Amino acid sequence: MKPGLNQPCRPVWPGLRRRPGHLPAASLIPVLVLICGCASSRLNTARENFYLGRFPQAEAALGAEDAEGRDRVLVLMERAAIRQSGGDYEGSARDWVRATELAERLDYISISKSSASMVVNDRMLTFLGAPYERTLAHAFAAKSYMALGRWDDAAVEARNIISELENRNGFPEEPYSRYLAGICMEMIGDGEGAALQYRTAAALMPQLGIDPVTGRLEKGAARRAHELICFVGIGRGPTESGSWTRNHIWGSSPYAELIVDDNVLGRSHTLSNTRLLMAATEKRAAVLRAAKTATRIAIKEALAQAVEDENEMLGELVRLYLFALEATPPRRWETLPLWLQVARVPCPENTGSFQVVFRGEGGRVVARQTVTEPLVRNGRTRVSFVRAF
Repeated sequence: MKPGLNQPCRPVWPGLRRRPGHLPAASLIPVLVLICGCASSRLNTARENFYLGRFPQAEAALGAEDAEGRDRVLVLMERAAIRQSGGDYEGSARDWVRATELAERLDYISISKSSASMVVNDRMLTFLGAPYERTLAHAFAAKSYMALGRWDDAAVEARNIISELENRNGFPEEPYSRYLAGICMEMIGDGEGAALQYRTAAALMPQLGIDPVTGRLEKGAARRAHELICFVGIGRGPTESGSWTRNHIWGSSPYAELIVDDNVLGRSHTLSNTRLLMAATEKRAAVLRAAKTATRIAIKEALAQAVEDENEMLGELVRLYLFALEATPPRRWETLPLWLQVARVPCPENTGSFQVVFRGEGGRVVARQTVTEPLVRNGRTRVSFVRAF
């Protein structure tokens, strides 16, 4: 059988005999580390194909059915990103809604899984996503609904974003999702609700000059007859092993220019950076898990000592293995962009397509795209989104 998300894993050690009357510590090891050798090969294959632009192959690697087990939420998030990039907006929205609903239902730690994680590490627990990942899942679902012209559904996701951000428990704010929520509210005619989100985003990103009433990215800009709002994703967000090395081609502050009929309409601006969100999240999480980590280390030492009492060499191996697991990196939604940006520019009334020029360090052209869809009209506003790796 090929390895996959649902394949049973073999214990690292077979069952060990114990002397009569001795603590059966060694015999517990296979159970406690049962899942530690599992590789998410399907996820890795899907991600590789995604970044090569092979969206059908990426989706096929994950399968058409929802995965089971600890990575189910993660698989749904990754598959949704693949589907959205491949133009399946209905399927992507459905996956992100399932992912966030499932994460909410599972947002507790069962006694059995908590006990296991105290001996191994938190990878024993079901993936629920970092707070910013769950917020962005709602934001990306809203984008898919906007691509379908389903403005009311997008507004529902906007309210979910607001709820997530108002209950952060000390985790970082996320300006991109705030601003996107404002646009969703604006698209259904809720100007007051939109302005509240724009004000919050403006306070978070004062350097951008976001108009706290209209949401325009140039404070005080006059009302436009027609405008184009484009959500822009650039680069590759953090992985389990760190940042993607190819991100250097973008420099430190990339952006996208929007062009119609050889006329530059304007450019995109960064509202959020997923690497910075990850770092701020890890800082907060470190505080919350400090006591748990200390307890886990004490338990590991006691377990290793109990094994060592039976077999000195095996005890040292157990100690080495269990403490090596402390460095195991967390699971992440790896198909997120590094830079999350928005362009809000005037456009001709009959705009049916536009060009995007992605620029890196010093304004150097890194990539170009022509966008014909998604390009959805709501009154005098057109909404779209693009992504460059």
